Amino acid sequence: MTDTTPRLKPIGWLASLLYFGIPCAVFSASILGLLPWMIRHGHSVLFTFMITFGLPLLAMLVAALVAYRLEGRAWSWPEFRDRMRLRKPTARDWLWTLGLVVVAITGSALIAPVAGLFAGVHFYTPPPEFVTVMTGLRDGTFGGMAMHGRWDVFLMMAFCLVVLNIGGEELWWRGIILPRQELAFGKWAWLVNGILWDLFHFFYHTNAANVVAYLIATIPIAFVAQRTRNTWPGIIAHFVANSAALTVLWKTITA
Repeated sequence: MTDTTPRLKPIGWLASLLYFGIPCAVFSASILGLLPWMIRHGHSVLFTFMITFGLPLLAMLVAALVAYRLEGRAWSWPEFRDRMRLRKPTARDWLWTLGLVVVAITGSALIAPVAGLFAGVHFYTPPPEFVTVMTGLRDGTFGGMAMHGRWDVFLMMAFCLVVLNIGGEELWWRGIILPRQELAFGKWAWLVNGILWDLFHFFYHTNAANVVAYLIATIPIAFVAQRTRNTWPGIIAHFVANSAALTVLWKTITA
């Protein structure tokens, strides 16, 4: 019986730099360029966030689906599940997932002393409008909006942070890219994937300390994804990390 499953093509250094670099350029232009412009022209913090963060994340999710289809694969759940490594986690996978969740909760404190050594290496000063938007995300106020009972805002943010952010990044980086990097880099593909994923977040990295701090998340998720050949551990750990913002927003809405 002939195997008709499309064969993956390896992604080496040049292709990896393009696949990570192009999304980085798009996000940087959106967040460091479009975001300040929108705030200065009177758009609300919430609307600005949904446009400048949400649309690039949506583009990444769409890119993952388009890349899947361009490989010549059928729109069927079994084939999509196998290609994106979304099979049901085993007991061993759940143990790895638990480890990732612990790292997601404690990782920042663990790596802070090391990251602090690089705080003096400054890259750029973020626009004040970017700081305003990020502060609104962290404290759940979005520029002083009356948030009590605003469940519509919660649903929009949940969609952005769960469906677009986690779906876009994990399906693109670990679903599409990592399996093809494994064909080029072998057992070290996770390291390449994790480091480039960290550098993708250039728009957050105002100094070298931020680069080092992000490694506590990007490296373990990529490692576990390759070790288990399953994308679910990274999805779950990513959700735990993003749930902090949703928890703050929940408290603000119910206050």
